[in-house]
Amino acid sequence: MKRAFIGLILKVSGNVNADMGVGTRIPLKKIYTWNQEVKAFVSARCIRRCIRERLYEKGEKIDGLMLIGKRERQLGDIGDPIEYIDDDLFGFMVPEAIPRKRYSPIKISHLISLTHTEIKPEFAARFPREFIPDAPKEYPVPFEIEVAEWLGRLDVIVSDRIGVFEEDELKDEQKNKLNKIGNKYFIDNNTRRERLKKFLEILLWEGWQFPRAAQSPGVPEFYHSIIALTESFVPIFGCINVEKEGKLPKEVIEKITGLYGKLIDKMFVLDYKGGEYIKFEKTGEETLQEEGKQVLNADNITKIIEEICEYVVFSQK
Repeated sequence: MKRAFIGLILKVSGNVNADMGVGTRIPLKKIYTWNQEVKAFVSARCIRRCIRERLYEKGEKIDGLMLIGKRERQLGDIGDPIEYIDDDLFGFMVPEAIPRKRYSPIKISHLISLTHTEIKPEFAARFPREFIPDAPKEYPVPFEIEVAEWLGRLDVIVSDRIGVFEEDELKDEQKNKLNKIGNKYFIDNNTRRERLKKFLEILLWEGWQFPRAAQSPGVPEFYHSIIALTESFVPIFGCINVEKEGKLPKEVIEKITGLYGKLIDKMFVLDYKGGEYIKFEKTGEETLQEEGKQVLNADNITKIIEEICEYVVFSQK
């Protein structure tokens, strides 16, 4: 199996993915680490929702859900990965007599702060709109919002199962629309490639808007990304960290290439702030060879996305 391991360093501001309210306070999602640090995070479910909305904006069909259950009062997946791109990329679960489900070929982690997060409660209130003549006059309704600014790491694993399905993932009428090779069903390679390309354009280039934004437009700010293309499983995410200034230390790249270089076929290190990137590629059985720094612009990031698609999608014939 061929995969792309993608580690993104992103800056988040405000309260973009609030937790359950406590009294009159709207808290940030946060975790408490083993050494008693507080780290803000944005849930993986929230990020998938944001990417779904961007895929819809790019012209793709998204599973609109359906009413399920005996009284049809619950929302559930339609479960058609041929028709809907998100059912293919992110998987689904249809509660039939024998549940029909698909495990996501794209795994997305929580976006978790790299360091202890200083969280500030901010006073807010809903005041009467006295500047409107007919508006009701009442006392203000006070509440608090937790806000913070932090750098976090988002881990993504993209596998070559995009557009590739098992017997138990599809209905019979869906199977009839696809080519079967062995015991697997395939969407055509052009569609698979286009689906992955649109996902990567959002993930690595265009970005997205979080559903909740108290202090900012709710758009993540891109700092760095490391992309490793490999047929092995390489846990590079634990190596990825930044200095206080938000810079990616050289030691990070040296550690990844030294520890996992023989398992990685290609690697890209993108510096969005510096406007440059480095490409590493394996030659023969040797370890990764650096090709030198290049300018990070629209043309080059398009080429990087195309190389990832070529590696992942066309690995299965």
